[in-house]
Amino acid sequence: MTSSRPGPRRVRLASLLAALALAAPLAAAPGSPAAADDALPAQVTLTATEVAEDTLTISGTVTNTGTVPLSQVSVSLWRSPELLHSPQAVRNALVATTTTDGTATVVEAGNRERIAVDAATLDPGDSLPFTVTGTLDALGLRAADTTWWAGVDATARSDRRGVRDVGSARTLVTHSTEPVPVATVVELSAPPRQLKKDLFLDDTLAEEVTTGRLADLLAAIEEHGTSWVVDPSLVAELEDMADGYRVRTPEGSDAGTAADAAAAWLGRLRALPAARGGVQLFGTPDLAGLAALRDPTVPVAITAATDAEALDGLPRLAVVEHPDAPTFDLAADLADTVVALDSDAPYDRVRAGDADAVGATTDPQPTVGSALLPDTSLNRDAARTALARAAGSQVHWVRSPDELDSLPDTLPTGLRRATLPEVVALPATEWTPPPARTPSAVALDGDRLGRVVDLRDRMTAYAAAAPASGVGEFVEAQTARATSRWWVDDPAAQDAWLAGIERRVALTEGSMVTLDASPRFSMAGATSEFPVTVTNRLQDPVRVRVVASTDNPQRIRLLPPDPVEIAAGASSTVLLPAESAGGGVVVARVHVQTPDGHRLTPDREIVVETTNFGTIGWVIVIVSGVVLVVTTAQRIRQVRGQRKGEDG
Repeated sequence: MTSSRPGPRRVRLASLLAALALAAPLAAAPGSPAAADDALPAQVTLTATEVAEDTLTISGTVTNTGTVPLSQVSVSLWRSPELLHSPQAVRNALVATTTTDGTATVVEAGNRERIAVDAATLDPGDSLPFTVTGTLDALGLRAADTTWWAGVDATARSDRRGVRDVGSARTLVTHSTEPVPVATVVELSAPPRQLKKDLFLDDTLAEEVTTGRLADLLAAIEEHGTSWVVDPSLVAELEDMADGYRVRTPEGSDAGTAADAAAAWLGRLRALPAARGGVQLFGTPDLAGLAALRDPTVPVAITAATDAEALDGLPRLAVVEHPDAPTFDLAADLADTVVALDSDAPYDRVRAGDADAVGATTDPQPTVGSALLPDTSLNRDAARTALARAAGSQVHWVRSPDELDSLPDTLPTGLRRATLPEVVALPATEWTPPPARTPSAVALDGDRLGRVVDLRDRMTAYAAAAPASGVGEFVEAQTARATSRWWVDDPAAQDAWLAGIERRVALTEGSMVTLDASPRFSMAGATSEFPVTVTNRLQDPVRVRVVASTDNPQRIRLLPPDPVEIAAGASSTVLLPAESAGGGVVVARVHVQTPDGHRLTPDREIVVETTNFGTIGWVIVIVSGVVLVVTTAQRIRQVRGQRKGEDG
């Protein structure tokens, strides 16, 4: 007789069938759209996701893209409980071809919505909306402050076939216990244009502050309340423009026309809230290029110029792009905080050794457009939110009005507007910058550095020789500006700017100040003096000293005269005292230098002969003396005409 009780074999079979029944929904839900049939007859589009407190809600539409009606259309919430917690995990997800493992198993009534039931159909070309929801705990999404894959799977019956998968969609959902701070920072800087006090290479800045880029950026800061960072070099140039200036022309110079506009722009800048502001290093320097050169000249000038011109009370920032270890170290030496643009740092607030840094991006909208994440506003917002949450914050660095125009008016859910100081105050994560690498383009290579160092030396000499010219006020500033990041992509503009400075204020040894004297003179007696002629070919008065020595000072010694001041374009005769201790012939070397010792002319050799006749006499032939009066008057007229053209 056959027993009615199930035996062991029947028990095992029943258990197997039950397990298969429970697994059926999961088996019917592919891990990603890419894993599904390419000929699926429906397109699923996600239009909204929301994580509110403990509930996930996803909305969208199902469109029949096939040729036959679909019936019994149903949409189920799909999710993957595996965490996308780190920045790298999120970045990997943005380019992934498959999701992490997940399920569309229905555990709550809201997890599934039937959008075409009974006799209703979804005809070809038609769409129907859906909304599915579920509590995070029931869905298995129990971690806080993280990101997951989520989406929906759609099933339907078509063409007398059974219910089957007809489409799916995936996106990223982020759960944050607190909104993530997001700061937009507008950089106010421009290519250097100032050649010297009151003289500019061109009038580019006039256009920028009236109707151009700087006018638009300042207006955007005022309108949107963004954070801002200003280059003190720009402020110094506009201050010089505001009290009147001239612009270089081929014939000389013309009066600038934007003094009032410069003053107005500066007034609006100073009215901005300091709590949202910062000052970057003078000249917006290319620190990557400087770090590769390992020369201290320009960094010293940057520090000096920043100290002299920085706005009081604002934090000092060093802005670097893709920093390696040497660049980061240099930036940390020059500023309180390093801003690492588009860096390899995984988090937005990092610390390398004793140096603090904040990461920033020039493109806050991550690139999406994979098979899993089509390029939609929903997925762009989802990617931005996920990256900001993983990094702890987000800083968007803006240099042009177009970059501001591309930003959405509102932030995605889970993000909040913040200031740059707020982000800087967040806790930092330890980070090791990448090893040294060669920059693809720099503002200064070895040759250009040599040119800048030489120009710095010439300007220093000019300032010492002509203290009233005001050149000394700009030595550090122009040295710092020579390495501006603005020159990296425009070396021709850098050459034009440097050439303008060299033309106006450079002092080439032996060409701007000259020395004339007889090649030989005779001296009879123990003491005497002989004249030399110094000519000033500069456009500014100079103060110089004539220095002389002999190859036998025990026999003849030449004493240094007092410094003399020589008008622009004029010549002056300087008498050199001489003392003789005996007869004979010696060779004297004479040159002109600044009072602080900077040489302006090469040595001129003069043969000195002494006798013991008891009288003092000099036989002097000075080549320039014959025409001294005529040449001096002519040069004065030339220089005065040139100064009128150059500086007004």
